[in-house]
Amino acid sequence: MAGLFCGAVCAHRVVVFIDYQNVYHLARSAFGHEGNPDKNVGHVHPPKVGELLCDLGRSSLADRELAGVRVYQGLPDARSGADLARFTSRQIAGWQRSAGVVVKTRPLAYHQSTAGGRTVWRAQEKGVDVMLAVDVVDMARTDAYDTAVVFSADTDLLPALEAAVEIGKRIETATWRGPGDNRGPLRIKQRNLWNHYLDHACFDQVCDDTDYLAGP
Repeated sequence: MAGLFCGAVCAHRVVVFIDYQNVYHLARSAFGHEGNPDKNVGHVHPPKVGELLCDLGRSSLADRELAGVRVYQGLPDARSGADLARFTSRQIAGWQRSAGVVVKTRPLAYHQSTAGGRTVWRAQEKGVDVMLAVDVVDMARTDAYDTAVVFSADTDLLPALEAAVEIGKRIETATWRGPGDNRGPLRIKQRNLWNHYLDHACFDQVCDDTDYLAGP
């Protein structure tokens, strides 16, 4: 990946933070795939997302360089089905082979419910947004970036964005924009955060249609 490590001469370091399940589900919603039985539709390739979001800001900051991509993801186990657990494991392994990509996971929380007269497991992410929020603030405090681009529509992240801005860091956000159901960008009162609206052409640049279940 060209430009991922900017080195000592980098003038403006950009780190991209991806709330993965939020990004995946909102892509399916924005581009009309919510009812699509192919659950692979909506996946993105984090290194490509990072490069795109860094490039999109160069009109205002020409010396931007991508210093890292961080992905936050819930980790399913066999209760979500063997295929999904294997798919996610292989997907994350693929991301981690890309230079500069850090993946942070937490096991999904499960509870039992009944559907169609049988007991099923329901999964929910717990603590993934907290991991992302803590990193945004900690990395601001340790001067690990000049700009953070947060790709999420989760309003629970707002206090972290506010803290990073108060520290003196530039915060940008990213959201999908399509013909379907769209979530607005994260907003901080009395702060003008730059948001990258990503349309279907942008999605096509970064989508990941790899069959992670193929092979042994």
